[in-house]
Formats: sequence, structure tokens, C-alpha cells
Amino acid sequence: MSCIADAAPAADGLPGQAPGWTRPNRDKSATFSLRLNPNELADLQYLAREQGVPASALVRSWILKWLAAERDAPTGTAAMVDRLEADVRTLRKLVAS
Repeated sequence: MSCIADAAPAADGLPGQAPGWTRPNRDKSATFSLRLNPNELADLQYLAREQGVPASALVRSWILKWLAAERDAPTGTAAMVDRLEADVRTLRKLVAS
């Protein structure tokens, strides 16, 4: 007989990962609680459905990407100006399209 806990790791994938993958360090992970208003939650659930992943996996992927970007981001005023200029170029492309 199968139990829900056996299926949970396969349903907990990140976007872009093969179905059925598992998280071998799941026992070492911690839970983080987050409050969203109903509209924010609905938007999140819609985006997750569009990508075919659970909402928690989508949020986890965003957090991990953000943490990696912050960890790898250069520091100092010159680096911040470079980063802002790159963001402005990206915004201009988005506005032009």
C-alpha cells in the first residue's frame, strides 16, 4: 500500500526539473511560513498552474534564484551602478517591445 508521504517528494519539484525527481536532503530542510492576501495567492496559484508545478515549488525556485543572485552579486558603488544600468537596459527593451 502506498502512502501520501511516499508521493510527496515527486510532487515537490522545481520548474524545469524532470518529473519524479526527489529531494534527498528533505529531512534536513526547514519550513518557512508566508502570508499572502487572497489576490496574491490566486496570482501565485495561477502562475504555478501555468508552469505545471506546485505553488510552493515555484516560490522556492524564486527564492533560490534570488539568493544565488544576491550571493554572487558584486559589491561596491561601481558594481551597483553597473547593475542599475543593466536593469535600465532591460526595462527599455521591455518598454520598446
